[in-house]
Amino acid sequence: MTSSEIINLKKMSNEEIMVAIGQDKGSNVGPSVPRLGINRSPEDDNGNRLPMGNYFVYDSSVGGNIYGIPVTFRPFLSQMQYMHFDPTKNEYVNRSVIFKNWQDEAIDLQGGTKCSKVSRKEIKDLSLEQQAIQKQIRCYQLLYGLVSFDGKKANGESHSLKNFPVVWRATGTGFRPIQDAVEKAKQSKKLLYTCSFTLTSTKQKTGSNVYYVPDIDVNSNANISMSKDDEATFTVFLEIIKAENDEIVSLWKTAKTKKPTSIDGDTATVIKTVEADPIEVLSK
Repeated sequence: MTSSEIINLKKMSNEEIMVAIGQDKGSNVGPSVPRLGINRSPEDDNGNRLPMGNYFVYDSSVGGNIYGIPVTFRPFLSQMQYMHFDPTKNEYVNRSVIFKNWQDEAIDLQGGTKCSKVSRKEIKDLSLEQQAIQKQIRCYQLLYGLVSFDGKKANGESHSLKNFPVVWRATGTGFRPIQDAVEKAKQSKKLLYTCSFTLTSTKQKTGSNVYYVPDIDVNSNANISMSKDDEATFTVFLEIIKAENDEIVSLWKTAKTKKPTSIDGDTATVIKTVEADPIEVLSK
């Protein structure tokens, strides 16, 4: 079975677009696309054995995750975002706007920046309690694009995905490989969407903790052109980012009015990515 998720906005209703991009109803973090990840679980809740180290993504057309390796990834947008996950509440309690580079000011929904993440030099001056909180705040690499691979459902049934829109959100050991791959494409002087990544993974172990680090083979000479359908998909990605950032900017403004500050609220730079021309954004 093959699932193709090329999106043409002009021919689809809002409801159809939501289904196509996997938008979660009732989500408290705004609209989203299916997330690509690396599986670390040996089995699911139904007792199905799962392939550890394989990539996986949720496909709403079958109501479950699809697992596979290697994976072909065509990147469209490289972004970043700070998020604070509170394990005691088992939820994200703060998040910043989605931003493009370190020069952008990552304002967050609590009225601050970077979810209050401090530099490594500053951490040593914090209390042990504050240092523990800092470990909960991470910067994530967000890579929006299309994946294609021959995979399997959790029950072992074959299922293929072709040009399936996803966001690959990675931090920790997954952050640098993505950043390096994007930089390699940049150094080739090629637009990101013209390149192709082949994704595999490497098993690593620290003590009893087993994890998988992404391996990315960058093909800067793929020379993939931007079709009309690709432009429509790219537009959907931009609209999703805009919806996320609009919500956070609004909450940031509300939070700023509720707490005293010595800094003029107008100093924050709101991310303008979603208002730019797609081709111009890609060229940067």
